[in-house]
Formats: sequence, structure tokens, C-alpha cells
Amino acid sequence: MNRKNLLLTLVFCAVAAAALAQPHRQTSDHHYRRSLSDVLNQIEERFGVTLKYDIDTVNKPVFYADFRIRPYSVEESLTNVLAPFDYKYVKQGEGVYKLKSYEYPRRTEEDGQKMIAYLNSLYNDKTSLEERKECLYKEVREKLGIDEPLEHITGNKPILSKIRKYDGYTVQNIALETLPGLYVCGSIYTPTSKGKHALIMCPNGHFGDGRYRKDQQERMGTLARMGAVCVSYDLFGWGESQLQVGATGHRSAIAHIIQAMNGILLLDYIMTRKDIDPTRIGANGGSGGGSQVVLLTALDNRYTAAAPVVSLASHFDGGCPCESGMPVTMACGGTNNAELMAMFAPRPLLVVSDGKDWTSSVPDLEFPYLQRIYGFYDAKDKVTNVHLPDEGHDFGPSKRNAVYDFFISVFNLDRSKLDESKVTIEPESALLSFGDRAEDLPANAIRKFDDTTIYFGTKVTSHMKSDAAIERKAQGWVASLELNDVKKEGYVLTLIYNHLCAVRDWHNNHSYTLVPEGVNPHNGEPLSQLDREMIIDSTMPAEVHNKLMNGMRRVLTEEQVEAILDKYTVGKVAFTLKAYKEIVPDMTPEEEAFVVENLKIASEKAIDYKNMNQISAVFKMYKNRIERYFNDNGRNWRDMYRDYNEKMKAEKKKKEQQ
Repeated sequence: MNRKNLLLTLVFCAVAAAALAQPHRQTSDHHYRRSLSDVLNQIEERFGVTLKYDIDTVNKPVFYADFRIRPYSVEESLTNVLAPFDYKYVKQGEGVYKLKSYEYPRRTEEDGQKMIAYLNSLYNDKTSLEERKECLYKEVREKLGIDEPLEHITGNKPILSKIRKYDGYTVQNIALETLPGLYVCGSIYTPTSKGKHALIMCPNGHFGDGRYRKDQQERMGTLARMGAVCVSYDLFGWGESQLQVGATGHRSAIAHIIQAMNGILLLDYIMTRKDIDPTRIGANGGSGGGSQVVLLTALDNRYTAAAPVVSLASHFDGGCPCESGMPVTMACGGTNNAELMAMFAPRPLLVVSDGKDWTSSVPDLEFPYLQRIYGFYDAKDKVTNVHLPDEGHDFGPSKRNAVYDFFISVFNLDRSKLDESKVTIEPESALLSFGDRAEDLPANAIRKFDDTTIYFGTKVTSHMKSDAAIERKAQGWVASLELNDVKKEGYVLTLIYNHLCAVRDWHNNHSYTLVPEGVNPHNGEPLSQLDREMIIDSTMPAEVHNKLMNGMRRVLTEEQVEAILDKYTVGKVAFTLKAYKEIVPDMTPEEEAFVVENLKIASEKAIDYKNMNQISAVFKMYKNRIERYFNDNGRNWRDMYRDYNEKMKAEKKKKEQQ
């Protein structure tokens, strides 16, 4: 659906075009101003490139626009044009550029080089490094804000499942109550051999299917068979945690805090076990799990070996708020994950990197820096890098083998038990503590994200409450479909949630005052606030609508899609159709089909508007079309409506007289 078609239907298109267009003005009085969209279109045409948009270009004038174009360089031209708006480009292929808003956790490799050079200037020996360590330990903790929620921890014993026995290891599920009513869930993999065991904490990353996936179970089971107790646990708002706080929780800065808290409290509990060797405590995770490894080792000095996989870089803090939501990299005047990981020196460290994500820079940038830091302790041999230049962002066999070799070496594990084929891959249901739908959650359990916010400052939680309200609305809509398919429900929920948030944010970030006052050409009256809101909201990018509709139609029946649209528009299709049937006597099947078709079109178009006044305005346009149809096909809408009103008045009078 083309969003500009709606302007034509509104008969506002001429007004909108005049209001939103930024003319090409070539006078110094107007600073050679042109619209951003116009300039970007010119760049595409001039340089023969394709620009993909993830930015807002509405009402964005570029001053001295033509002077920003460099005829010899598309990239310099893009830099100059996008800079005033805090936008940037990312090259995705030959002649293809993605335009994006500034991302605070993601920088360039060149930025990483400059930051590493700066950090290297701060310390030249072990003594100066130890001073920096003290500062970082203190300020990272403060910037994360972890001490406030730690004051509210329950200290309750965990809920443990029955132990399941396999070839050389056992599995037991754990649900540990951290804050009152809030649980972190995971599974403990334990060797069947006797004696003291190494312990490896394994926070989950953002890989599909979470900690339940095959490669995660293979790694946990294999390490356990070789002699290490492994604890695999969920991200906050992910896996079983999502059943408590929804995906909203995961996309929050609070997740950054709670995940670190979960890691600390799980380690507290596991170390009370008599079979744990406190001198062999490791941390291992990939992607977002690797980001947690960096943070946990910076907060907790009990770890004696660490292995972050496909995560560590000097120029990327993690693309999710659960990794970078709190300003920990602002500690001590500025730091990054490479330096935080370097603070682990001289304890054994493995960094696994690949050639197809942000860790491609590790061999030439981050690893030499780590070697320098370890050199202050005469321990260069304690830090290693396994780089896989032809591989991408996963936790595949090569990455797992690197992890096995590392922990075999530093924790003296039994290499003879290294055989992934001996690991039993359990169904997801077996790894859950509270059931597929959290039906076994304790009575006191938190069941919505809002209930966690009392343990954090309002600065962290204000926007999240709005997100949580939207997610609850989306959850109710999806539940009404009775899909009985958890993965399908999650997919549709995400589609609806993202769409509702996009509609809200577009409306809130684009005031109707961006549309100048004017006259509605349809009725000759001044544009109302509603008119102007409709115009500005109709400029929301079409892909927001298309992602929702295409996604739903990929997994839902057309009847289910219509049911969701009906939720957006509060039942307007059925309600309006009923009214037409009462007004139009003996409506023919052809007439009813036309009415239904147009009401369904109205319903789909209306979902991209923020409030009921706007939704009603969209339906009004299609009702006008329907009523013209009746007039054009031998009916008289005015007479039918008059007769209907007179009938209603007569019935009302009759009831009053009874």
C-alpha cells in the first residue's frame, strides 16, 4: 500500500505537498536550502547508487545543499548531507548504502583504532594499569546502577527440577528468585564423575531458540562430560523470562542491569555447592552472551578464566539495550569492551573472532592491545585469539572446538570425553522450569514488566512503561486468535508490537504544526488540527505498514488477519456494516459486497493512525465512497438515511409511551 494514496483519498494531497515539500531555492537569503529527500534522490541518480532508508526525511531541510555534494565521492557527499541530522550511512555492498540514525554503541574500526591508541597512552606499566583498574571497577558499577536493585534481592533458595541422567553428565533446571517475584531460569549440567569440578557460567546470547538450541546443549553437555559444571541461563526478557516480563523487558536498559545481577546471584548460589573448585571459575558466551562475559568479569573478581565468542570489539558495545543500555563505557572518562576485558589480565583469556562481523578487527587491533596489557604481567601467553576469517556470526563447531581446547588447557578437563555425539539434545519443554506458558509460575511471580520498575529509578523506566502497555495490548490481541503455537504467537506479537510502537513514535515525534495552516480544498474550511495530524501521520514510511501486513499474511489466515485489524479499529467494520444493513432496505449481495470491500480497505488503512478520531476520519472517507455508490446505482442515500432516522425516532417514542 502506498501511503501517499491516502492523501489523494483525503483530498489533502495538494495541501500536504505544499506543506511538506522543501523547494529548491537558489538564493543566499535562504541558504541554498533543499529538502533532504530531494538531495538524497539526486545523490542516487548522480552516482548511480541505491540508498536504503532507515531514517526520517520529513521536514528536514538541508542548508547549502548543493555545496555539500562532492562530484568525486558519493561517500563524502553522503557524510556532508547527513551530518546535520545525526544520520550516517553504512555500505552494504557495491553501490548500496543503508542510511541510519547515529548509533551510540556502534562505531567504526577507525574509531576503535583511535580509542585503543588513547587507552594505550593512559598506562605504561603494571602500576599505572592497576590504578586504572580500580577506577574502572568502581565507576562501571556506578554507571551500571547495579547496587540499588541488589539491595532488594530475596536470598531465597532456588527451585530445582529432578535430575535427568545422560552419558557422562546430568541436567537439572534451576529457577532462582532474584528480585521479589522475578526469576532467572536456566539449566545446570554436571559431570557424573566424582570430586571437585570446574565451573563455567554460560549466559545465553541472541542466537535463535536461545539456550534451548542444539549447539548450546552440545557445548554444555560436552564441557560437563569433560569435567566442568556448566550453568546455561536466559537473557532477561528472553526464553522463560519473556513469559514473565515480555520482550519489552529485554529491549530495556533495565535488562543490562538485571542480566548482570542474575549472573552474580547464580554464581553466588552455585559456589555454595561442595563439588565446585573455587580456583576454576570460568565465563563463556557468544554474541550477547559474550558481552555479558565482559561485564561480569569486570564486576566480579571470582572468575579465573574467560572466553567471549564473536562479541569482543573496541568499536561495538552490543546492539541491544541489554548490552549497552546503561552508560558503563563512560566510566573513568571513557572506555570500551576491549579495555574492560583487558582488565582481566593476567588471568587466562580466549577471544574467538570471525571475518564477517565486527570482530573481524580483532587480530590486528584488539588482540595486540590485549597482548600489550598482559605483557605488563609477563603473561602474554595467557591471552589467545582464535580467528576464523571465513566464518560468520554463530557458535558453530570451530568456535566450540576453540572453547573446548581452551578450557581443557586452563581447567585440566578430560579431553578423552570430548565427543558431541554423546550429548542428548533435549526438547525445549524439558529445559523449562515453569511450563510452555508459565503455567507453573509461583503465585507471587511478577507477570508484567511494569512490576520490576519499582526497583529502579524513573530515569531508566519512564519510556519502558509505555512500551510495556503496548506489549500488553498486542499480547491480548494475539491471545484472542488462539493459535496454540508459541513460536507463531511470538512472531505475530513482535510484528504488532513493532508496528504499534512505530505509529506511536511517528505521531509523537512529528507535530501537526509541521503542516502550515491552510484551507481544506474539500470543504473550503480552514484545516483543523485533525486534518493536519492526518496529513503529517500519513507520511510515515510505507514499510512500517508493509512489514506488519506481509508478516501477518505469511503466517496467519486472511480471517485471522482481519481479526487483528478489527482489534486495531475496535470493531468498526462489523459495526458499520450492521448500520448500513439497517439503513439500506433489502441490500443486495452485490451492494453488501461493495460495502464490505471498502470497509475492509478502510480498516487496513486506519491501523497506521494513532487515535480513534483519526481512525474514524479514515472510515468516514470510505463511508462517503459507499454512499456515493448507492446514489450512482439507483438509490438515494439522503432519503434512505432520513427514513432510517424517522423510523428510529418513532421506535423511541413508542418505547417512551409504553
